[in-house]
Amino acid sequence: MNFDCRQAIKEKIEFHAAPEGSTPTFNIAWGVDKNFMFGAAISMTSVLLKNKDLAIHFHLFTDYIDEDYLARVKALAQQHQTTITLYLMNAEELKALPSGIAWSYATYFRFIAFEYLSDEINNLLYIDADVICKGSLTELSRLSLEGHVAAVIRDVVESRTGAARRLNNEAFSDDYFNAGVIYANLQEWKARRCLETAFEMLMNKNNHFAFLDQDVLNIIFQGKVIFLSRHYDEIYGMKQELKSKDITAYKKFITHETILIHYVGVTKPWHSWANYPSAEDFKLAWRASPWRDVPLLGAKTPKQFKKKSRHERLQGKFFTSVISYIGYLKAKLQSK
Repeated sequence: MNFDCRQAIKEKIEFHAAPEGSTPTFNIAWGVDKNFMFGAAISMTSVLLKNKDLAIHFHLFTDYIDEDYLARVKALAQQHQTTITLYLMNAEELKALPSGIAWSYATYFRFIAFEYLSDEINNLLYIDADVICKGSLTELSRLSLEGHVAAVIRDVVESRTGAARRLNNEAFSDDYFNAGVIYANLQEWKARRCLETAFEMLMNKNNHFAFLDQDVLNIIFQGKVIFLSRHYDEIYGMKQELKSKDITAYKKFITHETILIHYVGVTKPWHSWANYPSAEDFKLAWRASPWRDVPLLGAKTPKQFKKKSRHERLQGKFFTSVISYIGYLKAKLQSK
């Protein structure tokens, strides 16, 4: 697959509000489609709130931008005196790569961020839009990646075990990492031609990757990474509330030492039914952001309606739970 990152970027929009003469020392990127723009905005805000002494350049790769979003991003840059660059992409070619219900072509935007920015900077922290910052990134920003392609965080035990079996690689039972948080050495990425290798693997019809780019990155990066503490990618799914019926159980996962919270699963903290203390770090950033007047998002897909109904039942909202279940049935019929 011949993909030219430079040609894929249709427009580059920069909001520079950092103090005159200051030089960003840390670069952070997100890659999102329209459905995750709101999440990325609040994720960005959370980083700014917890890292006021760190000079950061933010990079947002997307194939959708509207005027309202641009105005709010500009306000965010001015509010925190920082630099934010948006990259509007033509992502049509990426749609030829494998995708699924859980992951759209936008999951490959992280590849584009690594490749495109490798001509400009040395290191880049890539985080998913469903990651919220709860602590300081200063120590991470000082980490040397020399001789390594990235610093990563091991995935949860179930994912590592599954990956070892699925990819026929026993080492992954210990060393399979989650791709939601990656601190990448872009010079190593470029020198090792990682983008080309990744696309070749994905386009090979003999390969079947259940976790798409995450599987591919684990294979390419194997033996070339630094493993970071779980505090940098504390994986938490709000289905925990449904399982235990205990809305304080999140404290076993999200602690005072947690730096980045990764909200996995169907229910995200920006959903209107995520009415739990475990989502409070997201809501604090949301209320402090230029998106504070944007309401939390409702359900769109059958899975979301079904989860919404279950969470509302747990929260004692029995009437709205029934309405949401009807919404699930309707959405399910429409999707056929």
